[in-house]
Amino acid sequence: MDIRMNIRLTVTEVTEETQEQARRIVCAGLEERFGELDPSYNKDLDDIVSWYAGQGHLFLTGALEGQMVCTGALIQEGCNVGRIARMSVWKPYRRRGIARCMLQELERRARQKGYAKLVLETTADWLDAVQFYKANGYVEVQRDEEEVHLEKVLAYHAAR
Repeated sequence: MDIRMNIRLTVTEVTEETQEQARRIVCAGLEERFGELDPSYNKDLDDIVSWYAGQGHLFLTGALEGQMVCTGALIQEGCNVGRIARMSVWKPYRRRGIARCMLQELERRARQKGYAKLVLETTADWLDAVQFYKANGYVEVQRDEEEVHLEKVLAYHAAR
């Protein structure tokens, strides 16, 4: 929850019952960004529960007053490294702090899993996404004509 924006986002793991709505949110964002959608690039969305949970990864959905409005995934990239993926906010709900709430929850869960670092990539010309991640502590580590790669070292919180 982002108290500053007074957001009451309910975040849960995707289920068999919610995966179709989650797929629609992600696909709508991809189609909006790229103008068309090539299903061959998005095989993980065919059966989100099996692809993510079945491999030990995490796919979250966020809802406001029972309406799913966003998604985000956390994938184990390597030893102590997680990858943020499938961040998407349904267009009518953007610019309200929802993406920040989802990102904070993914980071919290990454710490619980013992990840020391998170990585992600986004499209180079998607300037608002690049700026969003940088504003949330991610550092650009690589860029080419198509993609920007960012990472964030997670603060370690010792158990008391």
